Amino acid sequence: MLESKTPVIKRIEKVFNALKESKLSEQSLPRITTKLHPDLKMIGQFFQCSPEESLFLSLIFGLKVVSSNVYYNDLIHYLDCNPFFIVSREALFKSLQKKRLITKDDNWGRNSVSLNITRETYNAAAADKPLQQAETGVDTVYLLLQRVDDLMNERRRETITSMELFEELAHLLEAEEELGITSQVKSMQLPVRDIALLLYLCCQFANGEDYVDLNEMLNVVFDSMSDKVSTKRELISGDAAVIKQELIAFENDFFLMGRSVKLTDKAIADLFGADTNFFERQRPFRPNHTRLTEAKSIKEKKIYLNDGEQQQIQTLENLLQDDNLKRVQQKFENAGLGKGVVVLLYGEPGTGKTETVYHLSRITQRNLLLVDIAAIRDKYVGESEKHLKALFDEYRRAVSHFERVPILLFNESDALISKRVEVSSSVDQMNNSMQNILLQELETFEGILFATSNLNVNLDKAFERRFLYKVHYQKPGLATREKIWASKLPDLCPSSISQMARNFEFTGGQIDNVVRKYLLENILSEQSLDVNQLSKLCREESLHQHGSRIGF
Repeated sequence: MLESKTPVIKRIEKVFNALKESKLSEQSLPRITTKLHPDLKMIGQFFQCSPEESLFLSLIFGLKVVSSNVYYNDLIHYLDCNPFFIVSREALFKSLQKKRLITKDDNWGRNSVSLNITRETYNAAAADKPLQQAETGVDTVYLLLQRVDDLMNERRRETITSMELFEELAHLLEAEEELGITSQVKSMQLPVRDIALLLYLCCQFANGEDYVDLNEMLNVVFDSMSDKVSTKRELISGDAAVIKQELIAFENDFFLMGRSVKLTDKAIADLFGADTNFFERQRPFRPNHTRLTEAKSIKEKKIYLNDGEQQQIQTLENLLQDDNLKRVQQKFENAGLGKGVVVLLYGEPGTGKTETVYHLSRITQRNLLLVDIAAIRDKYVGESEKHLKALFDEYRRAVSHFERVPILLFNESDALISKRVEVSSSVDQMNNSMQNILLQELETFEGILFATSNLNVNLDKAFERRFLYKVHYQKPGLATREKIWASKLPDLCPSSISQMARNFEFTGGQIDNVVRKYLLENILSEQSLDVNQLSKLCREESLHQHGSRIGF
């Protein structure tokens, strides 16, 4: 006779051993349960289940110890019983499943239903801590999401139906209503279908996935084709509650077949609460509206500028050193001024504007977020403006994520900062709306923004005061051109370098073009340096600059 303090695992073992070849049946079941009553009673109290449920839980537990999966066939052979007796216990197995004590797979993998004990059941028995005293409840959002993830995995294996998934999620939200995430979800008053989608995305977010394939998500959550189709239609049309409440969004805010969905920043902040910033830092930053270049990945590249531009860039380099920037921003704030550092680099193409920003990113160890202005524009009314707002939201998220404030680069921003025009078409209206949004964002901007432009005098006056620095890039002077030629072709003699610099007033970009073609032709012909050939390529570059045909 086992004492009341006997570990539950010992009681499970005793019941399991007693059932071996017991020929269990409807007739013998009362006698065997009576014989094992003390043990079944203690097991039932431990797991909050009936004596008969305790008996079959012990049987499944014991078989699970020696096998990865327990099939109906295993129960029948171990008990040496009639197969129909096991089949008649279907409701009992379903009850154990609802109590999260076992999982049940009806896929007939070995021409038989498979059963398994849950992780909670195993851990509780191994630790000898009754479920009501162990972690039946969860004390963090991540433990809750682990529960949800387990349920989603059961749906993937089709061991539970969609309706059972919804029932389990509803029960979980009721049982854990004191958690922030559950109270938030309940306050949203979503249909249970939408709750399932939202929690699925939360699990993926916690696992480091920003975007999730829409079809994959629907296949996991729903077992009915009609439910998948109708839900997909509502999501796309914007009629679904999770879309209306701005909890779920499509990639780039529009849908194409096979596109992905994600939690919105609003949903992340609402559901993860105080953990949001900490959690974001543990995950890789994945931008959706910009292209991220990490400072450590930028290779060192010497930039040759005229003295005037070089002095201004040196000032910016000093300003963007982390300690200096923090002090300056604090003084700006104390003086009631905006904290943002907004810089315009404008002038001739090929003079090093974009390369300067990459240089500053590398030297100050600030990651760079590059804006593709063409990608922001959208043919649908209002979408371009949404993309621009989302872009700045993304940048603010990046500021919170990285230790150092990153640089936001609007490259070739002419279309955004040039003078506004009278509205004569929907395109003009979109451009003006985007400029108004950009002006509003710059008014309260607290980060680092660089804009490059090839225009010289067409800057909209409303933007002039938004730019703290405006650096005019002129074509390189003679001394600067000599330095560029010498850096690109170090084997070229000084007299030839001076000749090239004097004869051709090229920008750095144009010199790059000439050198590329020169090296290409020399590699193909296997010839040494030839100044005459170099001069010929320079003359061709000059002709192209004046509108001649482009080609070889």
